[in-house]
Order: sequence, then structure tokens, then C-alpha cells
Amino acid sequence: MANSSWRRAIVRRPLVAFFTLAFLGSWLVWSPWWASRSGIGLIPVQLPSAATALINAVGVFAGPFTAAFIVVRATQGKPGVRELRLRIVQWRTGWQWWLFALIGLPAVLVAAWAIWPSMTIVAPTMSGVAALLIQWPLVLVLGGPLGEEPGWRGYALPQLQRRMQPTQAALTLGTLWCLWHAPLFLTREWDTPRSSAGDLLAFAVFVIASSVVLSLITNKSHGSVLLAMVGHNSLNVGPTVALAIVPAGASLGLWPASLTLALLALAAIVVTRGTLGYRPPREVPPLEPAPTLAAPGEGVEPTDPVPTPPSTTDAR
Repeated sequence: MANSSWRRAIVRRPLVAFFTLAFLGSWLVWSPWWASRSGIGLIPVQLPSAATALINAVGVFAGPFTAAFIVVRATQGKPGVRELRLRIVQWRTGWQWWLFALIGLPAVLVAAWAIWPSMTIVAPTMSGVAALLIQWPLVLVLGGPLGEEPGWRGYALPQLQRRMQPTQAALTLGTLWCLWHAPLFLTREWDTPRSSAGDLLAFAVFVIASSVVLSLITNKSHGSVLLAMVGHNSLNVGPTVALAIVPAGASLGLWPASLTLALLALAAIVVTRGTLGYRPPREVPPLEPAPTLAAPGEGVEPTDPVPTPPSTTDAR
């Protein structure tokens, strides 16, 4: 009975249900981290770094990933779950979007940091290149893309785009995606700059602009969640690439990347005229009802009887 009422609530408000489950799932699993001495100190325990890394990864999967499959199962049944799973491994798409997601995005971020006035560039070190090769698959699986994108771009983006203009959908999703990170700002180990209001604003610009760019990639790749994951991962490892070409100990602020991504997002909106490559699903028109054949003797309009001509006989 309770199962049935939960399902009816999800079916009535699927997007509200998704975002509620995504936020609650992650925030509750993250709570031992942000409530410990590594966070606001409600729990008088100092967690080791391995524990915080595990909590972070599990919290990501407990949020948007799990929420997407729960809502899809309730609203679309097993066919919907199968379709979402297929999009997570959908690799067949235009090679140019693979190139953009895999190489273009990190190249744009590195260029942004490289040309920043206060930045000094040095030759990349072997250790920096090795760190990148090791970090790329680990971040893809444990650092966010696999745990987030089935929810954000796999479920929420298509649903929002059916309800509002694609650019508005991307900006709305980006704002909610930004807020979802809120408890992580309470922790010490999370490696995002946040020492000032300017850092917080830079993070918001970065995430919302990333939402626009990843929406473009997803739409242009026919809804491929896999390509959204690759693009997300490229945005995450961009700082690692940049650290390979700056002096040891240099700190990277977010503003160079945030402003560059904002310009890239604006260009995507202008070039696509706000559609971000979105094509509404075609609706199949209802079939015309087949004409029904009348049974013999039925449905025939009565006609006037044909008059019989009078017989003609010779008058005698």
C-alpha cells in the first residue's frame, strides 16, 4: 500500500520527485563527512581521507544516479529503465562531438589558464602526465560523471526540455546542480576554491556554464549519457592538465575557466538560436478510425418506389 502511494506521488510530480531524491540521497550519505570535524564539527570524529573519499563517491551514486532509476522505473516501467541503461553506454555518435568532449573541453580550459595574466607556463613534467593518465578513469567512475550524469543529463534534461525552452532548461538544471554541491562547501577536503564570495561566484558560473555546454553535447549526440559523462570528466580533470604546465605549488583559481566556459556557453546559445541542438520527439498522430461497413439491409436510405407505368390495352 505504501509502495503504491509512493509510486503515485512520483508519477504525479516526477521532476520534483527526482530532485528531492537526488538532493536527499547525496546529502544524507555525505552527512557523516560534513558533520564531522572535517566539516562543521557536530560529530566529534576526524575521518581519515580514505573514508571521506568513499563517502563522497557513495553519496554521488546515492543521489542523482539512484534517483533517476527510481523515477524512471515508477513512471516508465522496465522499458524506460532499459532505454536509460542503453543511453549510458551509447557510443555511436558524430566523431566531432567525441573530439570536442574528450579533447576540446580540456584544451579550452588549459588555454584559459595559460593566457591568464598572472600565470607562468612551464614545460609539462612526466609526473604531471602520469597523474593525468591515472586520474582520468578514476575520476570518471568515482569522481562524479558516472554517478551524476544518468540523473542530470540522462533523466532531468530531457524532462525539462519538454517543459521549457532548451536554454532555460539548461540554466535551470545548472542552478540546481550547483546547489546540490552545497554540503561539500562545509568540508575541508573538497578541492574547490571557496575562500571568498568571489570563489563561490566563480564556482556557480562554472557549473551553470558547464550545464549549457553539456546539454549541447547531449542533444547533439542523440541523448548519449556516455558522451555527457566524458565531457563532465574533461571539465573535472581540466585543472590536472593545467597543473602539469604551471610551476609546482602554483594555485589555480576558477575564474579563468569560469569565464571561458561562460563565453563558450554563450556562443552555443547564439549559434543554435537557443535550441542547443534539441529536437522535440516526434508525436505519432492518432490513426483515423476505419469506416464501418453496414450490414446488408442496414444503413441504406429509403428511396421512393419507382412508379409502374400503366398498362396499355386497345380500347374496343
